[in-house]
Amino acid sequence: MAIAIFSDIHGNLEALEAIISHARKKNHIKEMYFLGDAITFGPDSSACLKLLEKHKVICVVGNHEQRVTRYDKAVKTMTYATHAHMQFIFSQLDREDLRFIKSMPVEHKINYKGINIFFTHYVHDKDGVIQDKYEEFTDSRLLKMFGHANCDVVFFGHVHTRYLTINEQGKSYLCAGASGCVKGDKTFYTVFDVQQEYGSPNYNIDRVNVPFNRRKFDEKMRNTPLPDKENYAIHTFGLDLKC
Repeated sequence: MAIAIFSDIHGNLEALEAIISHARKKNHIKEMYFLGDAITFGPDSSACLKLLEKHKVICVVGNHEQRVTRYDKAVKTMTYATHAHMQFIFSQLDREDLRFIKSMPVEHKINYKGINIFFTHYVHDKDGVIQDKYEEFTDSRLLKMFGHANCDVVFFGHVHTRYLTINEQGKSYLCAGASGCVKGDKTFYTVFDVQQEYGSPNYNIDRVNVPFNRRKFDEKMRNTPLPDKENYAIHTFGLDLKC
């Protein structure tokens, strides 16, 4: 038995469809967890939210979702997306999308076959506002970031590069990376699998690469009226719209 984890789809519906389809075909995967930022940058923010909800993917909220649902001083600078871009994204979301976003918790904890697991998008303050800061993942920094969870394994997103470490106390930290922000024709997700060995649970954390319809995604990016898309396309998806 296993669970699938992924994060930061950022409007890439083709990548999301590929991940969900691939994971659902694996009989040993019983649940899917998404670590936030389904929206912005790509052309299909609303469709990505609807697909996550349709397939009952367990979600925590990302800073981009928070920005479109919390128009206050605390969150107005919490993403590097421009105001025009965020306004356009907001205009594309319907009431069901906003309801779904507001139902997402900032963090989620489970006990999976004896392993305590913590899911969150990234560090947040006492008011639940996710912090848009990137710092080096040292053992002391990770403990400061997520020590309050008191779990064996911590899964988080936000930082777009996948990162896995196990500290001296045997605590595992996985930054899931950005499954939507890829520059080739393959996306990825993480499989967490627990097995019993000598009466004690032992777990594996593996990356699974999945092909997706990159040509269709690129075509959508070229045709979408997203503000500032030329900048986001090249830096987020490796797509030069000027060519």
